[in-house]
Amino acid sequence: MIKSISSENCFKQLNSDPNSYLIDVRTPMEWSNHGMPDEDAIEGVFFKLMLINEDGIENINFVNEFNSLEIPKDSNIYLICRSGARSLHAASIIEAEGYQNLFNVEDGFVMGWLPKGLPSVKY
Repeated sequence: MIKSISSENCFKQLNSDPNSYLIDVRTPMEWSNHGMPDEDAIEGVFFKLMLINEDGIENINFVNEFNSLEIPKDSNIYLICRSGARSLHAASIIEAEGYQNLFNVEDGFVMGWLPKGLPSVKY
C-alpha cells in the first residue's frame, strides 16, 4: 500500500529510521537545477533513480536499476519528485515488485522540501 506523506514528516521519519530509503526519481537536469535532499542530513539512505527523462520518456531500466539497489522488502521507502506525481507512479511500479512500505512525498522536492527549508544541496 502506498501512503502519502509530507516532506517534513518524511524528513523526520528518515532521521528516526536509519534503515529507511529516500529515492529521488527526478531527472539529472532537475537535480542540477534545483538541487536534491542533503544525504548527510538524514539517517536513512538516499538514492537518485530517474523515472522519466527530460523528453518525457520513461526509463525502461527503472525496475532493473531499482532492484540492483538491493533494498530489503520490509524497508520503508520514501519516493520524491518535483511535486508528487512521478513519485506516486514510481511507487506503484515498486509496489508491483513486492514492496509494501511505500511512501509518496506528496508535496515533492520543489513544491515542498525546498520551500520548507529542509536540508538540500546543489551541485
